[in-house]
Amino acid sequence: MREVKEMSAFDIIGPIMIGPSSSHTAGAVFLGQIARKILGVKPARAEINLHGSFAKTAKGHGTDKALVAGLLGFSANDERIKNSFQIAQEEGFNYEINSVDMGEDVHPNSVQFSLWGTGKWAKVAGASLGGGAVEVNTVQGRKVKFNGDYATLLIFGRNQPGTTNDVTGAFVKNKINIAYLRVERLRHHKEAVMVFETDEPIPPRGVNAIRALPWVEWVCQIDKIQR
Repeated sequence: MREVKEMSAFDIIGPIMIGPSSSHTAGAVFLGQIARKILGVKPARAEINLHGSFAKTAKGHGTDKALVAGLLGFSANDERIKNSFQIAQEEGFNYEINSVDMGEDVHPNSVQFSLWGTGKWAKVAGASLGGGAVEVNTVQGRKVKFNGDYATLLIFGRNQPGTTNDVTGAFVKNKINIAYLRVERLRHHKEAVMVFETDEPIPPRGVNAIRALPWVEWVCQIDKIQR
């Protein structure tokens, strides 16, 4: 039997946004928002590397302004997107935008952020898939996969028995439903990379409990995209 996918209004009409293209404008804003959340503070400096179609049409479709707007925390329907460069300058946010070749296997609407804020640094790469849909595929050099449609918890740590049970126990204790779970164990690096997508974000006490686990090295919670 052929599977029939249910479609939402968002699938049909796309996001409410400012700009000519959902993939080059709304998707770019969402990727900037996610990168800012991973950094965890207001960015002071950014290197923004654009690949493929993103690089070729950055100015024509407003992709460059949309990416900066997302880093500033703007929504996809914010009228300030068209003035994001000026606002960034006024706020002391320094950035540079470059065109790069990330390889043949990378989606043509791809971007890589290197961000610096007060005492923090983040490196995030992702792609805009069309219709406002996005996918983040690397964080801090580790391969991940999530789309911002759910609250997302990223955990990097040492690979050892019982790690998944430790974390799922924290979700159960806080009554948080897990929608998707991806775990990659990099045995040659003795490292575990976990991506939890959940209906609700785990509260700070739950995040702190996970962060305190002896094998955990880095934790980041990312709120779902507000479309």
